[in-house]
Amino acid sequence: MYTVTNDGVAHEVSRAGTTDVGRVCEGPGALGMLARADGAAFLVRCIGSSTDEDALAILDVASGRVTHLGAHPMSSFSLSWSPDGRSVAFFKLGDCPMPAPVCQTRAVIADVSTGAEREILPSDYHLGTQLTWTNDGLRMFQPECAEAGCFPPERVGTFLWDGARFNKISDMRLIASDRARFSLYERLRSLTDPSAVRNVILRDGQTELNLTTVGPREYALDLLGGGHALVWRPNDVGSQLDGSLREYDPQGQVIWNRAAKIYPPWTTRVGDALVSGIPERAPGMAAYLYDLRRLIRFVVPLPTTVFAAAKS
Repeated sequence: MYTVTNDGVAHEVSRAGTTDVGRVCEGPGALGMLARADGAAFLVRCIGSSTDEDALAILDVASGRVTHLGAHPMSSFSLSWSPDGRSVAFFKLGDCPMPAPVCQTRAVIADVSTGAEREILPSDYHLGTQLTWTNDGLRMFQPECAEAGCFPPERVGTFLWDGARFNKISDMRLIASDRARFSLYERLRSLTDPSAVRNVILRDGQTELNLTTVGPREYALDLLGGGHALVWRPNDVGSQLDGSLREYDPQGQVIWNRAAKIYPPWTTRVGDALVSGIPERAPGMAAYLYDLRRLIRFVVPLPTTVFAAAKS
């Protein structure tokens, strides 16, 4: 795992301990970081000079070299890095028509080496909108409702960028696909309402199976091999920490089920491990690592909430 502490310095956390990698942020610290698909570099969101924008920097793991980018995404809005590391997609400030309570935003793709930007979403209200970039391409998810309002059905769901526009591919939130047969989705109305219904859907071709047959909420974490789904189920409505981690087979049967502490917004699968950041030790946190083969949990205290994990 890699972290960036409040002094802007990056650290590598491994079995051997914690080592300093070097200063990544020129300002007071960082807000988040993303691992490149090959794990050889990290994109860091640094606190910028403007309160509304973040500064971006790339940390090369092998050399420790830091490259500062010209791109400045809107703070607290979604940011995504292409698997090849050549482009970033993010939201920038758009129009601010009065008397609307919030400003609009617009989305762009920026070239990492040149800084050249291309608009992919014009200025509009993008509330709770998520950008995700995988080997399948750049996709956008728009929930039905966010903190400041709701959207009509035609704007809700998962959309895939074809190089010219975003095309709707599902009314649900696409989590993962094996690009051949199985796809994993979430059916939900809001990403932020802890009491809203949230079901996990496994699609086999055109056939859909609701894995959440009991209770109102489960979180789809990733698609495993052979159409198996990795899912987390909170213990009760409103809980975002204590629950159970489970694997479903394509028929909806539970293969195994283990108690697990998970914070879904800070959870990622890395190979045979699941890594989740738990905000329980302010100003830092604890990283919970779950070995999915041996079903063993490791807990690593971290001095910051800015971290990312990559397979070495």
